[in-house]
Amino acid sequence: MPDMRPGLVLHLAGVGQPLHIALDQSEADTLRDVLADLMANGETKALTTADGGSFAVNFAHVATAHVETTRSDANAYGAPARGTGFRN
Repeated sequence: MPDMRPGLVLHLAGVGQPLHIALDQSEADTLRDVLADLMANGETKALTTADGGSFAVNFAHVATAHVETTRSDANAYGAPARGTGFRN
């Protein structure tokens, strides 16, 4: 069975395709509790990705967002298998 991993799905205002971000499990657990408040207040939050990196989201530009548990997605930003991003 494929590895299951939590991820944040962002639908940005004016963008047709959602953005998928692989999250650290503890980050996903915390985010589930505060996501509605972040969206309602349009706050900016730094998130810990599954590969140990950091990803900042300005929720003022997000039309809708949800945390889901899916199969490991090598195309998601912050996925350990992806191996790209802003890390040195």
